[in-house]
Amino acid sequence: MNPTIARYRRALDGVGDVLRRIPADRLRSPSPCPGWTTLHVLGHVIDGQRQIAALLTGDGPRAPRPDPLELVTGDPEAEWHAVYTSMRELLEVTDPNGLVPSHHGEVSAQWVLATAVIEPLVHTWDLARAGGVEACLDDEAVDACLADVTPMAGRFAATGMYAPAVPLPGHASPRQRLLGLSGRRDDL
Repeated sequence: MNPTIARYRRALDGVGDVLRRIPADRLRSPSPCPGWTTLHVLGHVIDGQRQIAALLTGDGPRAPRPDPLELVTGDPEAEWHAVYTSMRELLEVTDPNGLVPSHHGEVSAQWVLATAVIEPLVHTWDLARAGGVEACLDDEAVDACLADVTPMAGRFAATGMYAPAVPLPGHASPRQRLLGLSGRRDDL
């Protein structure tokens, strides 16, 4: 299997792992994303996977849903599982070298997955924090993501979707650096 696709799959696995361990009474807890609860973050992750699927299937970019809570109105774990299963099936047939339309023009599916993996990685951490459980982020996916997104990290806050990067000491781990790029501070 292509390493980028394998990393993306493991990042999706991390979301499900954390979600299964969040107590039901923590689903409406505040998350590290200002103004969002655990369910908001999960709805955003579900929507994000639908956006990635649209890119990978050649349907092109689509705007995020304005209200991520609309995507988690029933059983949040079942709603995640449906999107997760659909994405796993899509990843099985995705040609990593195939070109797809994106906001950046035509790019390879591999490029889409390499840069988009930041979403399930970072939001796994957000879900875990909100849910009061530990997040085990895939180290190899974190390392690869850090290498792929660091050159564009300066533009993250400008999108309005990320807080400004958090300054970190030189001894920060790759996980802490990745989270720091997206405006989050992991315990140092």
